[in-house]
This record gives sequence, C-alpha cells and structure tokens, in this order.
Amino acid sequence: MAQRQSHTRFHYVTLDVFTKERFKGNPLAIVDLPVPDALDQATKQKIAREFNFSETVFLHGPGSGLDGMSSHAFDIFTTTEELPFAGHPTIGTIFYLCSENNDHHSNNPIQSITLKTKAGAIKAAYNSQTSVSEASIPHDFHIHQTPVPWQSVLNAQPSLSSIGDEFQTACPLVSIVKGMSFVLINLPQIEDLSALAVGGPGLEKRSITWDEGWESFTVPYFYVMVSEDEEAKHMRLRVRMIEPSGGEDPATGSAASGLSVYLALQRGAAGSTYSFCIEKGVEMGRHSDIEVKVTLDLSGHSVKDVVLSGSATVVSEGVLYL
Repeated sequence: MAQRQSHTRFHYVTLDVFTKERFKGNPLAIVDLPVPDALDQATKQKIAREFNFSETVFLHGPGSGLDGMSSHAFDIFTTTEELPFAGHPTIGTIFYLCSENNDHHSNNPIQSITLKTKAGAIKAAYNSQTSVSEASIPHDFHIHQTPVPWQSVLNAQPSLSSIGDEFQTACPLVSIVKGMSFVLINLPQIEDLSALAVGGPGLEKRSITWDEGWESFTVPYFYVMVSEDEEAKHMRLRVRMIEPSGGEDPATGSAASGLSVYLALQRGAAGSTYSFCIEKGVEMGRHSDIEVKVTLDLSGHSVKDVVLSGSATVVSEGVLYL
C-alpha cells in the first residue's frame, strides 16, 4: 500500500437523493468540516470537481438555530461555482444529519433541525417512519418580464419542431431565489421529453433577458403535465433538465420548486395549498421522485410557504486526504 503523506483528513459520505433505492435519484457528496474555515473556497471548488457530482455539500458543525432547534450551516458547490441554494443537497443533508441520530425508541418520529444556506435559514424535519426529509425552503420567487422566445428553444432542441402550435409560445423565465433561474418549457406529451437531445448547444445566452439585478445561473426545465386534480389541487408532472455544460441532472429540487410555485400562482386560489408529485431522471435510468407543496397567501398573488420533500439513501463513505 502506498504511504499517505498527508495528515489532513475529512470524513465524507455519498448519497442518492430523491429515491430510496441506491443508484437511482441524484448523487450527492457531503464533506464534514470540523471548523467553518477548515477549507478555503478554492479548495472546496477543487473537491467538488473531484467528486464530479452535480453538487457537493460542505457541512459545518452544529450551532443554535430557529426556535432553539439544532442548526447546521452548509455550503453548496457545483463543479464550477458555489450556489446560494439547491434542493437535492438540502434534502440529502437533512437525511444525513437526522437518520443516523434518530431515536428509534421515541414516540415522536419527527426530528426537527435548522439548516443555514447562503439564501437563508431553512426549517427542516425528518420522519423516521417514512424516511422522508422535508424543508421549508427560502424563496424570493420572481417572474422576469421578458420570456424566452420559442425559436430559441427550438434552436437548442430541434426535435420539438413538430409539437402543436398551442405549445409553441414564449417560455417564462423564473427565479426561485436570486442566483437560481429556470426557463419553463411546457410540452404536450411524454414522448416529447424522451426525444430531447443531451449534449446539444443549449439556449443562447442572448435569448435570456433577466430583470435588472437578477442575472444568474439559468437552465431550461422541460415539463409535461401528466394529470391534474383541480378539486384536490394536486398535480403530477414528468420533467427533464438538460444543461450543455453539465449534461442532464437526475433530480433538481430548486427547479421543481420554481415550477411548482409558477403553476400554483397561475391558478391563484387565495390561501390554498397546491401539491405536486414530480417524476424526473427516468430517461437517464435514475428515476427520482420529488414532492413540493406551495401555499399561497390570502391574496392568491404571493407565496406564503414552499415545502420540498423526498427520500435519500447512503451509498458510500470514506476519508478525503489533503
């Protein structure tokens, strides 16, 4: 065995998120940091590139959170940049923190914690009976004034040229928080999702016009409305997110939240809660199940709360040497 020269070690785990089955869902790496400044930003970025997952979490030690709950700060990095918030790292981190510490003899299966992201504090909970993590996520939802022209979508995905005229409309550009934006592209049927090309040119940046102060990371999010129960305010959707520099992402909680908020606001029943079951990753063999609940305020024009939930499972753990 080769002798290890480094004495700096960090524990890590990898998980699959938005699934209970290993090798499905979206992979995530979590690196435990013994102190907040244990790694500088440049080193975190190198480690994220080494794992080469869509996101890597750097988890700080516990502190005092909302309402006296245990609190943990964490940083989220893609292979190229830090993000203020992302959904699947949040759900995976909740599972990691709570599943191992759960008291199986307690009469209360719900364990509550606070997470701190660059986008704000998050109230979170883990249910040991269902193995589901949920987070009341930070949101500053914004619909940009200028939608993305349909022709720009068609240039990136020529297979969509045959869909019906009623779907060939400009696509809304939305942000769930500053720094996380999505182009919402509504397609008529599942077969259109299956025909999408991975590795193409993507949307031209010049086709995207952010409102002042909102320029950010932006990707296209394709979706099909599988079913809608208007009385129950429940929707089932199938989605794909394809981004040229990163390929296809198996599960994206922030994008799912942005789409859910947009659809809830379009319906706009004052004070109502809309629920969404979102299926993703099917075409790439990493089936994921994402659930979102959106509660509107009494005007029906603004969002009161967004709750993201899902499962996760540990795949591996080890030691990172620096």
